[in-house]
Amino acid sequence: MSPSDQSPNNILFLDGDCMFCQQSATMLHRLDKRGRLHFAPLQGETARILPEAWRQLEDTNNQASGAAVLTEYYGSDRQMHWRGADAILRSLYLTGGIFKIFWPLHWLPRWIKSPAYQFIARHRHRLKFGKESCSLPDAKFREHMLP
Repeated sequence: MSPSDQSPNNILFLDGDCMFCQQSATMLHRLDKRGRLHFAPLQGETARILPEAWRQLEDTNNQASGAAVLTEYYGSDRQMHWRGADAILRSLYLTGGIFKIFWPLHWLPRWIKSPAYQFIARHRHRLKFGKESCSLPDAKFREHMLP
């Protein structure tokens, strides 16, 4: 059975309306040679498994915030949730390869990680990621996208 035939048990939730987030998901998919990650928009049907507060894309000041959420081992006794910077760092770890070296950064105190992550989250709609528009995902990537 290929990894894409397995039920998705590592799901990274991102802002589905954000080009920077979509391109980040594309990059993570390319790095994920073992096919361990699946992707879903925070606005989508699959995101209903998350608490409503985690699906909010704006903070109390109506500024973009939308923290990424990684649900690891979904549906098992070992299910875990990672949010914000830790969700991205854990996703890089799950892709395997050289990018696993960033995982120890999750031990940094939140007062260091959170402001940096929130700065990017607040400005994500203005960030460019190489292209003015998103290209359509290839068939292999579409297999890892959830509604």
